[in-house]
Parts: sequence; structure tokens; C-alpha cells
Amino acid sequence: MIIDESTSKTDFETRKTIYEEGTSNEKEITAFSFKRNFLGVLGLNVESTLFAVKNLDEFEFGKALFKMRSVYSDSKEDTKLLNNAIGRYTLSKKQITKKLEEKEDNPEFLEKLLRSIENNIKDKSMVLARKLNKHCKRESTENKDKRKDIQKEHVYQLIEELNLEQQLKNDRLVIFLDSAPAHTSEFVQNIAEKLNILFVPMPKYAPWLNPVEKVWNILKDHFRAIPINSKSELTKEGFEVFNEKCLGSTLTENFIKKYLPILC
Repeated sequence: MIIDESTSKTDFETRKTIYEEGTSNEKEITAFSFKRNFLGVLGLNVESTLFAVKNLDEFEFGKALFKMRSVYSDSKEDTKLLNNAIGRYTLSKKQITKKLEEKEDNPEFLEKLLRSIENNIKDKSMVLARKLNKHCKRESTENKDKRKDIQKEHVYQLIEELNLEQQLKNDRLVIFLDSAPAHTSEFVQNIAEKLNILFVPMPKYAPWLNPVEKVWNILKDHFRAIPINSKSELTKEGFEVFNEKCLGSTLTENFIKKYLPILC
């Protein structure tokens, strides 16, 4: 299968000043727009699908890999396990905070604080507080890097708990994809390996080799021609257009005949 990600956006002439209907340069209306992130999957067996994703980052792409594994699985048992993992994939903010608080105290952190106080004891209180605050931020439950690490640890534990690596070892999924940062991160590479997914990278800076790019053009042309009143409507319209105009053999056949020999 070939995949790609894109942000679909529709707006109401946001490049121009908008005025109330029937008025002329009297009362300006603030322009607004709706955005929706999509992940397009073009199957070489013509079984293509579209996913609406929260963000185009490594964590959401990792979740999309579970979804692709589920959609393209022939085993009911595998699908059940994968759907279980998808439902439990994302921890809530409260769950992350609780896991961070449950971790043991870091003695090195206390030593750093004491050392910092000793080394800067002559500083004014405000200066010393600022220096100590830097150390505290690194250990805080609000530290973004620590929160990301907790999420990733949770996903790895989920895979181990459901024994997915062993369960999927005889059924490999091959994905052609570009070198976007979300596709090449260590976390995503680890997830792919554990789910028995083989990544085949496309050449850098060569979007014309990816037929899914044409799908985004179809969607964007459609959105430019119609009014959209909400984000949910944008999402619904995206799926309807994909199912109506983007499913079929043409894009896949072109990829197999023209580009697959180049990539492989």
C-alpha cells in the first residue's frame, strides 16, 4: 500500500476582507476556516481507505499503523486484538500525570537542587529562584518530553500485553511512504517492527512518485467549489468525496506500472 498525509482546509475567502451581505465597506466580518487532517491509504489490491487523524505527528501516525493493520487483516482474532489496542492507545492527561507521580523520586534531582543552592547561595532570592525553577521544570509532571515518554511506554506495554509482535509475525504489511519526520522517528520505526510492518521509503523530494498526492488535489478542488459550515461537515465531505472519486483501480494501476519498478 502507499500512504500519505495532508491537511484539508476550506475557508470563506480568508484572503479578502469580508463584509455583511448587502453592505458596502461598512462592517467587517472576521474570516474563519475549518481544517481537517487526513491520512490516505492506497492499497495495491485497490482496497483503499481514508483516516481522519488528530495531528500529523509521530504519535498519531503510530496509532494509524494499528488502524491500517486492523483494516488490512484477514484474521478476526488479529482484528479484535488490534481494535483493543486502538481503543486503549491514547492516555488521558490525568492518566499521564498519575503515572508520572507514581514514578520513584529522582535522587539525582535532589542532589542537583542542593548543589545549585550551594553554588549560587550569594545570588539574590529572585535570581536563585529562577535557576532552581529550571531544574524543577525538567522534573515537572507538565514537562512535555516526559509526558511523551509516558505515552510511548504505554504503547510498548500495550503491544507486549496483547502479544501483538508474536501474533502478527506471519502476516507482513508493506507500506510505501515518504520521509516525513513523523514516518522516520524512532518510535514509529519501533512500532512498525513490532507490528511486522515493512517500510519502503520513496525518494526524497519526489511527490510525483506518490499517487496519493493526486487524491489531495481531488479533495482540495472539491472543497474550493462548495461552502462548508463546520469541521464535522468538512470531515464527512472528505470521506464522501474519497469514496466516490478516489476509490478504484486507476491510481493503483498507474503506480504499479510506472513507479513501482523505479522504487524497487
